Amino acid sequence: MSARGAMQRLGTGASNLSNSSATSDADDDARAETVALLDDLKERLRKTETISEQFQKQAQVLQSRLDETLLEQGKQEDKLHENEERLETLENEKRDALRQKREMESIYEAERSSMTKEREEMLNREEEMQTIIQRLKDSLNQRSNMDEEGRISRRCMLISPLLSLYLLMT
Repeated sequence: MSARGAMQRLGTGASNLSNSSATSDADDDARAETVALLDDLKERLRKTETISEQFQKQAQVLQSRLDETLLEQGKQEDKLHENEERLETLENEKRDALRQKREMESIYEAERSSMTKEREEMLNREEEMQTIIQRLKDSLNQRSNMDEEGRISRRCMLISPLLSLYLLMT
């Protein structure tokens, strides 16, 4: 405002004073309203900041939980992977054990069959040997009998002339 304007205002006198008083009351009301609005805004700002801090704390807690959960998930995934590898190893060992069992059963069956066959062959050989031994015994007995008969008949032949001679002499 210029000096001339201020003078004109001052020159108006009483009407200026009543205007000034009304303006002053309006200004005071406006200031009071502004202060009240500022106080209200400050209170709302304080509440908003408090809520914001609470949200940040909750976000930090949630982030911390998320980090822990992700760490635990990683551990569980590692454990799962180890268990899967162990399971695969056990399945391979089981497969090998079953294969070895089948091989052993096959070997056992082959050995059992071979031993049964050998036993049968041994029994057949023993039977043949018994038959041969019996034939040899029979043959020896026949020879012995023939030798004995031959001796007896030879004796008889020897004894007979002697006996005849003896009989003749007596």
